[in-house]
Amino acid sequence: MNFKELVDTISQETTIPAGQVKKVSTSMLEKFSELIEKQENFRSPIINLNSATIPAKEASENQPAQPEKKIARMLVVPKKVAA
Repeated sequence: MNFKELVDTISQETTIPAGQVKKVSTSMLEKFSELIEKQENFRSPIINLNSATIPAKEASENQPAQPEKKIARMLVVPKKVAA
């Protein structure tokens, strides 16, 4: 699924106009990007993002140099099952 498909799907499911869904979704993704750059984690009832930095690697005989990378691992929060 790409971004446009996601926006269209959410728009249909919620009856919110696609333009508004796109604005909110884009803003949310920008905030996630900022959190990852700042090495801050994100917690919600649905997903958790754990930020990390992969250090730069020098070039070797077999591989070119790799720059530092900022990443986030996304964990799906298990749904609570009613007892």
